Amino acid sequence: MVQEVIMNRRRLLVAGGALAAGAFLGPAATVAQDKYPAKPIRLVVPFPPGGPTDVFGRRYGERLSALVGQPVVIENKAGAGGTIGADLVAKSKPDGYTMLFGSSSTQVTSPLLMPTMPYHPVKDFVLFIVGRVPMVIAANPNLPVKTLPELVALLKANPDKYRYSSSGMGSINHLGGELFKMKAGNLSALHVPYKGNSPALQACLSGEVDFMLDTFGTSFSHYKSGKLRYLAICDEKRSALAPEVPTTGESGLPEVQVLTVNPVALPAGTPADIVTAVAEATRRIMADEKLQSDLRSMSIDPVGDADPAKSAAYFTREIERWEPIIKATGARLE
Repeated sequence: MVQEVIMNRRRLLVAGGALAAGAFLGPAATVAQDKYPAKPIRLVVPFPPGGPTDVFGRRYGERLSALVGQPVVIENKAGAGGTIGADLVAKSKPDGYTMLFGSSSTQVTSPLLMPTMPYHPVKDFVLFIVGRVPMVIAANPNLPVKTLPELVALLKANPDKYRYSSSGMGSINHLGGELFKMKAGNLSALHVPYKGNSPALQACLSGEVDFMLDTFGTSFSHYKSGKLRYLAICDEKRSALAPEVPTTGESGLPEVQVLTVNPVALPAGTPADIVTAVAEATRRIMADEKLQSDLRSMSIDPVGDADPAKSAAYFTREIERWEPIIKATGARLE
C-alpha cells in the first residue's frame, strides 16, 4: 500500500519493489508520522460538480483512497477556465496532501487566454497524464456533406455562409474550430459562441448552426440516432466507439488534432519519494479493468504509465502548438 512507503530513500526502494509486485497492505495498517500519507489528501477538481472531469476525478479519488487507506477529499474550485483551482494547487505546500485533477484547459488553453498567466502550467507542477478525450467534427445531417473533404470544399466555395458553434470564446471546441479552418486553407466560417456545450450542441442539432467540434461523450447518442453526422475524429487513431469514422489525418488534415487531456498533478517541489509513491498508485489505479471500461464508456481513453517527464513534454508541445492559434483568434479569458 502506498501508505507503507517510507519517505526514506533506501526504504522507499524496498517498498517500491513490493508495490510493483502488488503487495499492498490493507487500509487498517498502522500509519506512523514518518509515512506518507499520514492524513487525508485533498484532490482539487477545478470545475463544477457533475462534469466529465469531476466524474473522472471522483473515480480516481475513490480508488486512491482505497489504496492508501486515507480519505481523499474532492474539492471543487471552479472558475476562470479551471485556473482558480489549478493556481491554488500550484501555490500549495508541496507535501503530497494537495493534488490537482486537471485538464487541457488548466494546463494549456486557459493560462494562454489570460493577460497574465497566474502560474506556469508545466513548471509549477509534477504531472501524470491519466486520460485523453478526442473531439469529433460533427455536422447537422441536412448539411450537404458526408466527409471532411466535402465540408472543406463546401466552405471554400461559400465563404462566411456556414456557421459553427462552440461552448464559448476560448473553449476547446472554439479553438479546435479555428485550428480546423487554419489548417484547411484559412477557411471562412462564422463562429457562434454559446454559454455552455449543451446549447452549442442543441444549435447544431436544430440546424441553427451547421457544424461543431464535440466529444463522443455528449454527442454519440445523437450520432447513433442519425440526428448528427460525424465527419472525422480529431485524433491520430479511430475511436472504438465509432470505428467507421475516419481520423482527420485519414481525411487529409493530420495537424487537426484536438483533445482534452486529464492529468493528476502535484505542486512542483514535491519530494521525489512522494512523487514516486503517487506515480505507482496512479499506475495501479489506471490498470483497473473496471475503471478502464467505465472511462471508455464516457469516451475517455485511459492512460496508465504515470510518467512525469512524458507528461511535461506533452503539455509543453501543446502550449507551443496552441499559442499561435489563440493569438490569431484574439480570444481572452478575463
